[in-house]
Amino acid sequence: MFIGNKMKIPLLWVFAKQNLIRTFILSTIAVALYQVACFKFIAIPFLPIASIGTAVAFYVGFKNNQAYDRLWEARRLWGGITNTSRTLAASFMSLIDDKEIQSAFLKRHLAYINIVRLQLRKTIPWASSKGDYHQRTVAASEEINEFQTALKDLYARFDKSEFYDKMKDQNNQANHVLKYQFAELTRLKREKKLDEYEHSDLTKLLAELYNLQGGCERIKTTPLFRQYSVFSRIFVILFNALLPFGMLSVMDDLQSAGEWTIWLTVPFSMLVSWVFYTMEQIGEYSENPFDNGINDIPISSICRNIEIDILEMLGEYPLPEKIQPFKEILL
Repeated sequence: MFIGNKMKIPLLWVFAKQNLIRTFILSTIAVALYQVACFKFIAIPFLPIASIGTAVAFYVGFKNNQAYDRLWEARRLWGGITNTSRTLAASFMSLIDDKEIQSAFLKRHLAYINIVRLQLRKTIPWASSKGDYHQRTVAASEEINEFQTALKDLYARFDKSEFYDKMKDQNNQANHVLKYQFAELTRLKREKKLDEYEHSDLTKLLAELYNLQGGCERIKTTPLFRQYSVFSRIFVILFNALLPFGMLSVMDDLQSAGEWTIWLTVPFSMLVSWVFYTMEQIGEYSENPFDNGINDIPISSICRNIEIDILEMLGEYPLPEKIQPFKEILL
């Protein structure tokens, strides 16, 4: 998640350069054909293009609203994971006095949320943005690793490296960890360390984690409906392609101020196309909030904050440091 107060020019250029270069070439060719080669017929009345632009703006705005809903829902789901984790830790520690059992159970929970994080960051080709500029920006961060490498490091961090070979081929490892947590609560109940009501309350918290995990997986595995995502890009490209030819007729009316005014078609076409293209990019880069990009939910930071809270409850020090922003991006 980008947390800077302002976008710097180099970052803006990374996202805008491809569209600006295309528009510059197209508008320059259009002006040259119109002014130098005297192909006056290529000028298009601006009114139809303005009407198309209005329709495209509404369509892109609708897409962006849907993308924002997905982004905000993802953040709410991880807020739920945070709150449920704190409640689970406090409840379990208040019911079970054995420090070793507390530590083992809650560290398995920390492993669980981190495995969910890694699973959500797996790359799904159809769920990744066509332009990967926002992904390449954070690609050098240590937090963005290939799944198996990151998973192996995670098991090593929790001193459970022996489980890596057993679990690495499981389709959904987080499910198996949570299943083991259910089994552990049942064992404690049978040993009379938990009564029926205490066991029921704790299993409800684990069930809530399943619900929250499922919500995240739904967003990850279900793309924004293609009729909105694909046609939005097509309409913006169509509008930007027609824009310079519509600008010719507008700038031609200003030639009383000098023949040079027709060349204003180039910068104004670049400016307007940049606005529309950026609006479309905002929706595209927001629709998949677990896409390893700069606009994603900072699930690494959330997992680390949960880890700090739980280890502090357990009285284990030193606590891990909070994750610091990478190039003004919180991962």
